[in-house]
Amino acid sequence: MTEDRELSTMLSKLEPGQRAALTAGALPWATVPEPSIGLSSMVLGDGPLGLVSLTFDERETALLLPGGIALAATWDQDVVREVGRALGSEAARRGFSGVYAPNLNLLRTGLSGRSFEMWSEDPLLTGTLAAGFVRGVQSQGVAACPKHLVCNDTETERQRMSATVDETTLREVYLRPFEMVLKAGAWMVMAAYNRLNGIPCTEQAGLLAILKQEWGWDGLVVSDYFALKRTVAPALAGLDLEMPGPAIYFGERLAEAVAAGQVPQDRVDDAVTRLLRLARRTGALVGYDRLAAPEEHITAGQAPEVLRAAAAASFTLVRNEGLLPLRPGQRIAVIGPNAARPCYQGATFGRIRPAGEIVTPWQAIRDRFAAGEVVYEPGVTQATPETLGAFGVTTPDGEPGVLLEHRTGDGRVLTETRLDSAFVWFGAVPNLGPTTEPGSLRLTAVLTPGRSGYHVLSAGGTGEVSLSVDGLALVSRPAPAPEDVMGTVARAETSAAGIELTAGVPVTVAAQMRADGTRVRALTVTCLPPPVPDALERAERAAESADAVILIVGDELMTSRESRDLPSSALPGGQVELVRRVAAANPRTAVVVNAGRPVDAPWADDVAAVLCAWLPGQGFGTALARALAGDDEPAGRLPVTIPRRDEDRPTWGERLDRDLSLDYTATEPTGYRHLQRAGVTPQFAFGHGLGYTTWAYEAAGLQVTGAAPARQVEVTVSVTNTGGRPGREVVQVYVRGPGEADARLAGFAAVTAGAGETAEVTVPVGEREFARWDTGAADWSVTPGRHQVLVGRSAAGLTHTLEVSL
Repeated sequence: MTEDRELSTMLSKLEPGQRAALTAGALPWATVPEPSIGLSSMVLGDGPLGLVSLTFDERETALLLPGGIALAATWDQDVVREVGRALGSEAARRGFSGVYAPNLNLLRTGLSGRSFEMWSEDPLLTGTLAAGFVRGVQSQGVAACPKHLVCNDTETERQRMSATVDETTLREVYLRPFEMVLKAGAWMVMAAYNRLNGIPCTEQAGLLAILKQEWGWDGLVVSDYFALKRTVAPALAGLDLEMPGPAIYFGERLAEAVAAGQVPQDRVDDAVTRLLRLARRTGALVGYDRLAAPEEHITAGQAPEVLRAAAAASFTLVRNEGLLPLRPGQRIAVIGPNAARPCYQGATFGRIRPAGEIVTPWQAIRDRFAAGEVVYEPGVTQATPETLGAFGVTTPDGEPGVLLEHRTGDGRVLTETRLDSAFVWFGAVPNLGPTTEPGSLRLTAVLTPGRSGYHVLSAGGTGEVSLSVDGLALVSRPAPAPEDVMGTVARAETSAAGIELTAGVPVTVAAQMRADGTRVRALTVTCLPPPVPDALERAERAAESADAVILIVGDELMTSRESRDLPSSALPGGQVELVRRVAAANPRTAVVVNAGRPVDAPWADDVAAVLCAWLPGQGFGTALARALAGDDEPAGRLPVTIPRRDEDRPTWGERLDRDLSLDYTATEPTGYRHLQRAGVTPQFAFGHGLGYTTWAYEAAGLQVTGAAPARQVEVTVSVTNTGGRPGREVVQVYVRGPGEADARLAGFAAVTAGAGETAEVTVPVGEREFARWDTGAADWSVTPGRHQVLVGRSAAGLTHTLEVSL
């Protein structure tokens, strides 16, 4: 309380206008400083998959983390906390005060454009693991900012859509991860773009009152970028900080609203107090150091091993007919586009350029199994365009990269060489000036085709764009509508045209954009080369002559992206046909699915093994080779359900209605709970994972202690490793209340044991896991009677049932 009195004293030294100025950012990624009270600016950056460059410059690298769905697949709080520590450590070294992560929205459809950022379809698994991640980040004195509060579970019309959710579902499902993570101590939270029951989340007074009053949470509520559309309603609702800066609706406008009596001064004071509290925690106030534990810092040299271990822990073996781990000395065919060009992340504003040397799966497998013969064939050719940096382009002077020429309206010019051809500038172009000033941008690159044929080039951006090849005009694209500039940037929308090019003959690609003044500026230029005509046949021949096939398929960078949802859960391009043809040529095939989402796998029964590798971060290659060799166990469990077909999901075919509303209540419950109610068998169940050994649960060792009147229990299970090697098992406990048609995850615990060993596992289940929201009482309550406690290895493998009276 002494420290809060000190914050109150600081606040009293500020005039009302100074206080209001602190309620909006100064820059896109930084808050307003106030030297008179010793307040420094705080840098707040995007971070679900790692620290995003504040200038979106591909020359600035950072640790590339496993995606949220990969972290959830570990079912391991310790692993997740270590990854959070690695992120927080890097953020502290670089002077960040906070990172916008983790993404707590739920995988209710499996088709969100940001599924790779999300964690799970289950609120308890998401909240439990994400709380560990937050603790890891904040152990370094860096604020974690969970997002997006709430129901931003779809990307379609995300800035305008409204989630229609009844209070029970909202409380029990969609708010639950936020409740768990905020109560675990998160220092910030981000309010979403979308509406909730017709009201923008940034203006949801009832929603924000739950956080600040009911939960007693003392952190800062920040808006998603450009989410505010008004001043008074968000201020009265409880929003504390408008981002990005400079201010549009808060700041000076908020001061005017206070002066006009529309917003009480104490509402502004509460917002500023919360900002000062964040500054105190992150060391941005004079006299306060970061609330960090120095002995827990992870150095830049230690971080890659943390990420490799996390990748291995996330790998989820869902099928294995004796193929894995591979035997040494075999002839191995590595096939698939993702072996040499893996997907590490989805397409968002927050794209990371990974730090250090990155080893591809193909390179790592070749090196790990060098004692035998290892060959590689891609099997399918590139299906989606890539930026020009992937094609070894040069500037007209022969320097690697592309030439960028920025021109301002008053004639100033900035010339630079860049290594990519997808650019975003938020608020300012470094060393030139603000993006709100009109100007022009020209990109020039010399492209030398690797093979002859029809190349498709595309270009787009935030202004009027044209593209030519050797002076021949190919593309002309108008500027986007002003209200959709951010959506256009997020979707990286382009227009395309084709041209015949000759292998080895260089051409000059030039793109020109008129840059009208906007808060964000972007330009994207891509190329799609002609297909390789015999790629599939070469892969079949390699498979036929191999002792074992490792077929690595999955997402491309553009498969999943911010501001656009997926039409289905299928693999991209011709990959399904590749899997079928390779499996027919050699059934001793292990399919590795490198995707940040649950992928439809109608071919799973045709192959010997299926391993879900997710988007596992920069440690992917080395971790995969070790897992295939048996050096490490693929110990993950599914954080999502993989149904036999998309139509088995209750959300399949749902659409926004005329007023852009999406009826969540009509499709609840989703995921494994829906399949239980419907009596539908999934292809691979929530919680499923095999590892490299087998387990037996001892019925005699199963017991529940506790129960009434405490209304919390401990479930004790004896498990025996019945295989021939050490392994890790995840004991899962679900509960079903009186009269309920489905069971819900209520707790889990992992155990490691050697071959033949028996271990005793205790899983605590608190009162809250038995409770349901009572709308009449506006509170949680436990239905009196007999509650079932179900134990097993997955949501579809609950082999033991007990009852407890509550």
